[in-house]
Amino acid sequence: MINFVGAGPGAADLISVRGKALIEKADVIIYAGSLVNPGLLEFAKEGAQIFNSAKMTLEEVLDVMKAADLAGREVVRLHTGDQSIYGAVREQMDALDALGIEYDSCPGITAACAAASSLDLEFTLPGISQTLIITRMEGRTSVPEKENIEALAAHHASMAVYLSTGMLERLSERLVAGGYAKDTPAALVYKASWPEEEKYICTVGSLAETARAHHITKTAMVLVGDFIEGSGYSRSKLYDPSFETGFRKAAAKTGTEPLPDHSPKEERSEAPQLYRAVCFSHQGVRVLQRLIKAAGDKGIAAPEAFYSFNTDAAPDGFVSVSGRLKEWVEEGFRLNASMVFVGAAGIAVRSIAPFVKDKLSDSAVIVIDDNGRNVIPLLSGHAGGANKTAVIIADLLDAQPVITTSSDINDAFSADVFAVENRFKIGGRSGLKKVSAKAIEGKAISLSIKDYPPKEPVDIIVADETDREYSLLLSPKKYTLGMGMKKDTPFEKIEEFALKVLGDAGIAADDIYAVCTIDIKENEPGLKAFSQKYRIPLISFEAALLNKASGDFASSDFVKKTTGTDNVCERAAVLGAGGGELLVHKTARGGITAAVAIRKSVSFLS
Repeated sequence: MINFVGAGPGAADLISVRGKALIEKADVIIYAGSLVNPGLLEFAKEGAQIFNSAKMTLEEVLDVMKAADLAGREVVRLHTGDQSIYGAVREQMDALDALGIEYDSCPGITAACAAASSLDLEFTLPGISQTLIITRMEGRTSVPEKENIEALAAHHASMAVYLSTGMLERLSERLVAGGYAKDTPAALVYKASWPEEEKYICTVGSLAETARAHHITKTAMVLVGDFIEGSGYSRSKLYDPSFETGFRKAAAKTGTEPLPDHSPKEERSEAPQLYRAVCFSHQGVRVLQRLIKAAGDKGIAAPEAFYSFNTDAAPDGFVSVSGRLKEWVEEGFRLNASMVFVGAAGIAVRSIAPFVKDKLSDSAVIVIDDNGRNVIPLLSGHAGGANKTAVIIADLLDAQPVITTSSDINDAFSADVFAVENRFKIGGRSGLKKVSAKAIEGKAISLSIKDYPPKEPVDIIVADETDREYSLLLSPKKYTLGMGMKKDTPFEKIEEFALKVLGDAGIAADDIYAVCTIDIKENEPGLKAFSQKYRIPLISFEAALLNKASGDFASSDFVKKTTGTDNVCERAAVLGAGGGELLVHKTARGGITAAVAIRKSVSFLS
C-alpha cells in the first residue's frame, strides 16, 4: 500500500495524528526533501528506508514504490503541506493505477492556513470576503489564461499566492492591473510555522520592497485582501442570539457582551463609536430606516438598530430585544454607549432611571418621536455629547433638535463642554454648578492659567493644584496609557488589566489623557470599547513613528516581526505623552501589554 501523506506547513507537530501513525509504521518513506521538515523523519521506525525525492525523477520514485509493493512493504509518500495543492500527486496516482498498485491519501495543513493562523487572520469575514482564491504566478509551469492573476484579482476576494516569492514586483503590478488598489492590505509569511518563521504586514504595492528589506527570496506565502485589515466586517449570523439554527433556538439579545462597531475610520465620521437605537412600533422602524439610509448617504455612521415590540419579529437588519429592554439599557450604560429611543420620552425615562448616576459619566440618551419630527437629548448633553449627536440626527431626518440645556439655549459659556473639549479633569461638581449658573445669568467668567496666577479669586483656574481661590479647578490630565494586545482580545479583559495597571500605580482612569497604540490595533473592538466607556481618546501611531521614540524600551523580536516595531505599549505611551518619561514600564498578562508615561508638557487650551 502506498500512503500519500500531507506533512503540513513545516512544524513537526502540525502533522495529523493519522499521518504521524502512518510514518511510524512505514517500511519505506519517500519525502520531499526540499520542503518537508526533516524532523518528521524522527517518527520513522528503526530500519525504515528513507528516500529524498528532491534528488529523484518521477520514474525513480515509481521504481521505489513498485519494488516496495512487490515486497509487501508499507510506503509513505510524504509531501509538503497538503498534497492536493501543488503536490504533483495526480501523475503518481495515474501511474500507480496503470500498475495496479493500491494507494490512499491522508490530508495535511496547507501553507495558506498556517500563514493565516500565524497572523490570527480569517479569510472569510462576513461582509468583506466569502471566497478564498489559491493560486500562483506562472513560472516553468504555466497557468490557464482564464486563471491569470489579473482575472482572479478582479473578484477582490481573499487570495493566497503560492510559489511566487521571486516574482513579487511583477505580482504587485498584475494585482493592481486586475483591480486591487496599491494600498490593499497584503502579508508576506516566510516559512509559516517553522522555527525561523517571519511575517510582515504590508500592502500590494510594497510586497517586493518588504521582501527585499528582510532578504526573503523564496519559501514565502503571499496573502492579499481586505480580510488582513480585519475591519468593516459584519457579525456572524451563526452565533447571533437572534439567529435560529438546528441546534439552537433564536433568543433575544442578552446584553452580556459588548458588540462594538467594526466600521472603518472614514465611516465613523462625527457619530459616537458605540451608537445604538431602539424602537417600539412600526412607525419607529420607518424612522430608524430613514436615519440609517440618510447616514449612509452622507458617510456618517448609523446606529445599530434594535426592535422591542412583543407581538412581531424584528424586521430585517434589526435585533430583537423584546421583553429585555432593561438588559439592553443596562448594557448601554455599562459600555457608555450613546442610546437613541424612538418613541415616547416616558419609555426612555423609566428605562434609564435605575442607571443614571452622574452627569459627567452617564451615557448620552436621545429621544426621537415616532414621526421623526423632534430629536430630544435627555441625558449627558455636554459630557456625553448627546446635544451634538441630536443635532446630527436632526439634520439627517430633517427634524427639529429640541435642546433644553440652559447654557445652550442662552448661548452661554459651558464649563463642562470647555473641560471635555480640552481634556481637563473637573475638580468638584459644586464649582461646576456655580460657574454654570453665573454664565447663564450673562455674567463674565474669569479664568486663570497656572503660569499666570490670579491676584484675586477667579471662577476657573487651570492647574494641577493651587493654593489660590477659585470656584472651579480644571486639571490637565497627566498620563498616557500605552497598550498592545492580541487580535480580538475581549473588552472585559482589556478593561480589567488596564484598570489594574493604573490602580497599582495609584492613577485614576479620568487622569488618562489618551490611550495610545499602534495603528494596526486601533480598530480592535475591545480597545475601542474601553476608550468609549471611559471617554479617553484613542491615539495610534505607525510602526515607523513608534521606532523613532526615544527611551530605553523592552524589546521583543516576535513583536517586531509581527508589527514592525519591537515594542508597542511603551513606545506608544511615550509618543502620546509628547516624549515624556515612562512611569510604568511594560507590564504583560494574557496577551495584553500596558505601560504608562507622564506627559512631558501640557498645552492648556486647544
